[in-house]
This record gives sequence, structure tokens and C-alpha cells, in this order.
Amino acid sequence: MVMSASDIALKAPNQSAEAANGVRYAYRRFGAGSPGVLPLVMLQHFRGNLDDWDPLLLGALASGREVIAVDNAGVGLSSGTVPRTHYRDGPRRHRVH
Repeated sequence: MVMSASDIALKAPNQSAEAANGVRYAYRRFGAGSPGVLPLVMLQHFRGNLDDWDPLLLGALASGREVIAVDNAGVGLSSGTVPRTHYRDGPRRHRVH
């Protein structure tokens, strides 16, 4: 049986990896990995999760490379707390006016 493009993304198993800070990040890995083609890592906005991606988009992207969709800390199946911002003080602190 051949899976449709959307099925590839929807039926990929949930996996997880623990970071050095103790946060367990949930992710799904799927697609046609090819030698010399880097995987595409899909990061959602702050409170979006793995299931918020359009499965047809993910399936289309996965037709030519491996795709890894990740839940941010504190969101979906990942542990930890939701980051307050995507900055870590550095970029704004060093801005020249």
C-alpha cells in the first residue's frame, strides 16, 4: 500500500530526545532522506505544536528530503516551560541607535 503525501507526515511516530538542560523535546522524523541533502527542521511558533503543520505541506517537503518537525519546550508533547521570548537579551542589548 502506498501512503499519500499527507499520510507520511501524519503517521510518523512521535519520538523524543532529552537536551542537556533536561527538557525532553518531542519530534517526528519522516521523508526521503538522500545522501548530500540535509534534513529540514521545522520549528513552530511559540505555542504551536507538531499537529499544527499542514500535512500536505509536510508531505510535499518530505518527497525530496528528510523532515524533522519539533515541539518547542513546554508545548505539545515536549517538557519544560514555554520560552518567554525568542531573544536571549543579546540581539537587542547590542543594537546601535
